[in-house]
Amino acid sequence: MACVSRKSELDHTDRRILAVLEGNARTSVAEIGRRIGLSRTAVQDRLSKLEASGVISGYRVQVAEARDDMIRAVLFVKISARPCDPALNWMASLEGVLEVISLSGELDALVRCTVPNVAALTALNDKVGANDLIANSKSSVVLKVSNSRP
Repeated sequence: MACVSRKSELDHTDRRILAVLEGNARTSVAEIGRRIGLSRTAVQDRLSKLEASGVISGYRVQVAEARDDMIRAVLFVKISARPCDPALNWMASLEGVLEVISLSGELDALVRCTVPNVAALTALNDKVGANDLIANSKSSVVLKVSNSRP
């Protein structure tokens, strides 16, 4: 998935390129060109400009959802130290963590994770809660995920 910002400054062709990349950031430049009716060179030039201007800030791997034999969970985290980035980065590095979302409001972060069993979830939550950067951590098991995307 391409990491994209400032979409309002883009023309129609740039938006079409970004739509392809948001679906699959590994789509080749030639394939993007075929899909939107531009040459490979024209697509590459536009991608270079989008990267240089900061509209595309990077490319990332999107990890598949948990297997049926894994437990999906979320941790609701209150961070005790400011700035929050050290705590957010540390949590993102933990085994089983899929995503760390920084929040405003009463909670500071939502941590999506996948673990093999309840004991592993307990251990992860305990590890997060025991860190000096963290004020409080509570976990909930995800019962069902409904995706709006096909």
